[in-house]
Amino acid sequence: MAHAKTSGAQRGLSRFEGFSDAVFAIALTLLIVEIKVPGSPEGPHGYSDLAKAMAEQWREHLALILCYVVLGAYWLQHHYSGRIYVKSDHWFSAINLLFLLAIVFVPYPIRIWCFHVGTPFEPAAAVTLVAGLALTACTWMAKWFYGMPGRRVMDERLAPDFLKQMTRRYGTATLVQIAAVPIAIAAPRLGVAIALVCVAFFLLPQPKPRYEPGEEPSTEEKLKE
Repeated sequence: MAHAKTSGAQRGLSRFEGFSDAVFAIALTLLIVEIKVPGSPEGPHGYSDLAKAMAEQWREHLALILCYVVLGAYWLQHHYSGRIYVKSDHWFSAINLLFLLAIVFVPYPIRIWCFHVGTPFEPAAAVTLVAGLALTACTWMAKWFYGMPGRRVMDERLAPDFLKQMTRRYGTATLVQIAAVPIAIAAPRLGVAIALVCVAFFLLPQPKPRYEPGEEPSTEEKLKE
């Protein structure tokens, strides 16, 4: 099999994955910090019913759930891809930085939509949300397409039909999310629903990696990953 040229120093994935996991962990942790407790200095004041005051924060709670779903789906795929990628180089790491930028940014358009749903600004908020999700998907695909030629940073033992299957899955999901942008312009809630369902699909288990005959990793190797 021909090998594509890599750029810069090649490294294993331990520090690469450790840094990426840390970014995900921080992004997920900050979600709850955005919800200001009633009675706190930055939270709601002047209420006579605490339960009602908390219920009135439903937009905050919706944003927390949607952000957690989106970030969780991408973290699951990031974790899953640890069985696909086996090394990194300069450009793969640089593209991953763009992906992580999208990850830390995407809660913003999600919160924009949650705070404007049901208002005159909902159409613009919907396009903002769907565009943010589409850009995140594009950065994920950029990593995938960089790694594909000649198995530049991917496990050479993986079966070609498996990689084609995952390319179709990721590629279709990305195209659907891009197509959801013009849909959101015409029908805001439909566009948002399509984009979010597309992301939520990746909360489901993905196909078990398949390898060339006789090239399957040993049990010990799998446990180390």
